[in-house]
Amino acid sequence: MLLRDIAIDDLKHKLDTKGSLFDVLLATVERATEIYNHERKTAQTRPKRKIEKPSSSEPKRRKIPNPANNINNGDERPTLPERFKNAIEEMARGANAPAPEARLVIQKQLYGTDLSSGHNRLSIPMNQIADDFLTEGEKEHLRGYGEGKKKNYLDVRVVGPSPAAERAKLCRWDMAKKDGGKTSSSYVINGTWNAIVAKNRLRVGVVVQLWCFRVHRELCFALVRLPPGNHAAGA
Repeated sequence: MLLRDIAIDDLKHKLDTKGSLFDVLLATVERATEIYNHERKTAQTRPKRKIEKPSSSEPKRRKIPNPANNINNGDERPTLPERFKNAIEEMARGANAPAPEARLVIQKQLYGTDLSSGHNRLSIPMNQIADDFLTEGEKEHLRGYGEGKKKNYLDVRVVGPSPAAERAKLCRWDMAKKDGGKTSSSYVINGTWNAIVAKNRLRVGVVVQLWCFRVHRELCFALVRLPPGNHAAGA
């Protein structure tokens, strides 16, 4: 498409008054093509003008990370408190098993849904897990379903701030987003979670660490309650 209309002056060297109307048309097309090619070349070599976006009067909001969920505040990784190490070693001796190594699964702040008796579960979002703690066989098992189309689970034990270990269940929950986005997946500790909450007096806003260990092949967890303001290491 021409950048401007063709004028009679553009054809003064092209038109022959003795020619036919067809000759006039050919001359017009030829001249129009010359003008188009020239103006397009000129437009391509002309420096582009930078278009500035209008500045918004409202400053952009910065996403502030929650330090309670950050386990990399310092150079040192969190360590399991001694009283939990002793409790784990005691469990291992009682089962005639070697002392296991504990691995940090997640550090998180407890929210209302983690403590609600109606939910009866501790959520462990997969995108916040610090260390892969399940075998491939266990992961595959938790993806599947049992009788009555109920989700499979693993029987586990949870050692909390209170001395006695509680029997519980570990499940996998997959939740599809309403807007058709990617599925959000979490592991959850449920079954007797309400009893664990009551026994250890857990409250909204408390920061906890969940550690994983195994006695023989049994999957176990240590639930560490961090003191206020200490979000980098166990206590």
